[in-house]
Amino acid sequence: MTVKETLQKTYVFDDNMKPHLTTVQQDPKTENGVRTIPLSSSLEKHLKQLKITQSENKLKLGKSYIKSDYVFTDDIGKTIDNKRPNTTLKTILKRLDIEPIKFHGLRKTYATRLFENGVPPKTVQVLLGHADIQITMNIYTEVMEDEKYKDIDKLDTIFNF
Repeated sequence: MTVKETLQKTYVFDDNMKPHLTTVQQDPKTENGVRTIPLSSSLEKHLKQLKITQSENKLKLGKSYIKSDYVFTDDIGKTIDNKRPNTTLKTILKRLDIEPIKFHGLRKTYATRLFENGVPPKTVQVLLGHADIQITMNIYTEVMEDEKYKDIDKLDTIFNF
């Protein structure tokens, strides 16, 4: 999956200086924000199914369908509202009786699971789009702290204790 731009809700002023909320395309915050993220085969399968559903919606709606290259759109092709992922996640977590987190918290969960499975910090940095390894390390230090205690037990194996 390639990240090459972001969508941002912002106010644009008309000729009469009246503000109108609109969605604008912009570059990611940093140069490293532009990146290609490899997808697991199971996620790729789900995204292909989403593409099929979007194609079916295009056929059904014809000219009424809003054409774009965005992955996450509603049934008529409009980009989803930026609050929708948070609302949907909250609903799902509540249904599963799991402590609610914000959608952006999934990013931390993603990084945590990568660290827990031995993915090197540099790889995590690139996947998250951080410009500097220090950003990654500062944000996820507590994860690395937990891993430190797990890894220290490996010394027993190495030195046959």
